[in-house]
Amino acid sequence: MHSLNIIGAGNLGRTLGRLWHERQVFRVGGICNRSLASAREAVAFIGAGSAATEIGAMAPADFWLIAVPDDHIEVAAQALAAHLQRLPQHAGANTPSPTSTPTPTPVVFHCSGAMASSVLTDCLPARIASAHPVHSFADPARSLHDLPGSYVALEGDASARSLLEEAFANLECSCITLTPEQKVLYHAGSVMACNYLTVLLDLSLRTFSAAGIDENTARQLLGPIVVKTAQNNIALGPQKALTGPLVRGDIRTVARQLDALSQLTESAPPITPPTLADAYRLLGKAALPLAQKAGLNADTAQKLHTLFDEQTRE
Repeated sequence: MHSLNIIGAGNLGRTLGRLWHERQVFRVGGICNRSLASAREAVAFIGAGSAATEIGAMAPADFWLIAVPDDHIEVAAQALAAHLQRLPQHAGANTPSPTSTPTPTPVVFHCSGAMASSVLTDCLPARIASAHPVHSFADPARSLHDLPGSYVALEGDASARSLLEEAFANLECSCITLTPEQKVLYHAGSVMACNYLTVLLDLSLRTFSAAGIDENTARQLLGPIVVKTAQNNIALGPQKALTGPLVRGDIRTVARQLDALSQLTESAPPITPPTLADAYRLLGKAALPLAQKAGLNADTAQKLHTLFDEQTRE
């Protein structure tokens, strides 16, 4: 069994570490976080490993996962590169079992969706790669059950990709391969579908609040329709999944909603724009081409576009 060290065991690192440990894919070794308390918490969650606060204190390993925030990956890679140079060659390799693939040089990989493996160049001649699970790791306990079945985008050294594909296959994940040039747009698409969906739900909850509906009730109210909408989009595609006043061409309904949103006096942090009306208007304009594909006639689409343009933020 190959060994794995984790640098930055937050939600993602803890989830992967525990799943790989439980399924006997990797023997988890060092867990390095900025604070010893956090590293110990990660060790307890994973159920294996030893806590550390310095990369230089970590024992050799066959695989090194750098799971720190994107802006800190390069710094972590530089520290790891200096550490790897001090380690005896092949020191991390275990005696391979008949079914394992030998690792003549360690594999160093990160899980950023936006950054290519080239950010790990300092770690060469280690085999460098990136592996981005298309999954939201907001709650590691939930991710333990929800991650299987997800996709993982791989990029980097071919042999590293092959080994990582096998490791993720053991978690019941499917893998796709991307080039470094594809990663930025790929991740932007993921952000729109995941992060900005969360923002959209927050806008919806703020609108319900303005209508006098408490958040708990609103979340329960939204749950079934949001889940069903997501299912329809995946099963049917956005064109067939789009419903509501835009597709029907209900200009007066849209106008009334815009007027009501524009009249709201919103209490917000210092960074106030955009307002709910701004968001509604911008999303409405973005939805019009899709609504036309779904059957909205061109004349009504133009009237709606004019309506969205008429009301500007003061």
